[in-house]
Amino acid sequence: MESYRPVQILLVTGPLGSGKTTVVNRLLKAEIAAGRQVAVLINEFGDTSVDGSLVNAERPELAGIENLVNGCVCCSLRSDVVAALAAWCDLPEGRRPQRVVLETTGLADPTDLVDLENEPALQDRLVLAGCLTVISCLTPLHHLAQRDLVQRQVALASLVYVSKADLDPSLAMAWEGEIRGRFKDHLIQRTRMGEAPAEGPDPWQGDRRALPEGMAARVGHSFADARSITVRWDHPVDPVGLEELFLRPAAQGELLRAKGVAVFEGWAKRNDGSDRWAFQVADRRVEITPLPAFADASLAPMVAVVIGTGLDLLAWRKALRELERPPKGARRKIVL
Repeated sequence: MESYRPVQILLVTGPLGSGKTTVVNRLLKAEIAAGRQVAVLINEFGDTSVDGSLVNAERPELAGIENLVNGCVCCSLRSDVVAALAAWCDLPEGRRPQRVVLETTGLADPTDLVDLENEPALQDRLVLAGCLTVISCLTPLHHLAQRDLVQRQVALASLVYVSKADLDPSLAMAWEGEIRGRFKDHLIQRTRMGEAPAEGPDPWQGDRRALPEGMAARVGHSFADARSITVRWDHPVDPVGLEELFLRPAAQGELLRAKGVAVFEGWAKRNDGSDRWAFQVADRRVEITPLPAFADASLAPMVAVVIGTGLDLLAWRKALRELERPPKGARRKIVL
């Protein structure tokens, strides 16, 4: 009887807006190109999965995809994570994923995920390959010293990607120096559009790292302090207005992250047949990229997700709805 080959799992973590989904798409593309069966489990803060739509549109060849929303994989959704992984491990050879990428929300503490292979339902069937932490070089440097969650995400990494290095090489160098100053043995790689140099370390060959002494006793994340809203649009939205809304300082509280899928007023349907565009807001920048149709030719729903602390959520909901530009003769729906 053929022996069971454990499924490898790679944790991909890092602060909100660091570029984790771009990295995940690169990882999945490489696994598919290598002929391996790979699945992805995506955790997002909010009640809809924007990142899941981005991955699903780009990687229809996946052996499996699970989206976990409205909670955190390191605490309230842990049982859902174990159930999803166990279901994949139960599949017969040939259908069972050889590797799984678990992308956490930026508010998750990976400290509570590195022991997944010890879960009774996963013992001897799952092995942790490593923890890849993604940090945007545009993130303020003092976050590493002042934010416990960022410290944990970096401390536990078997490999750190300093993302968006092409946008500001000097800041990327500063972040690399800051990390090395605190964690001298860490492997660090600068990335551009989620891609590391081919000769760099393999994220799947990571080693385990213990948290520095004393860090394990700290309160690790501000998950309870963050709030999100989801607005589902019915009509095209104003692209200029969207950019202005997200680039001006929040009138109240702190905007941590925003993302979504939109049809933009005045933008023609592309040659691929899709009129959807994904937008990402992080580091005081708005990035817009084309979003292809899914494998069944359906299109991602139009939606905006805003995450922050101390935000006036009603004001944000109103501002997002006011971006809609209903076609002549159509009416904007009123959401009570």
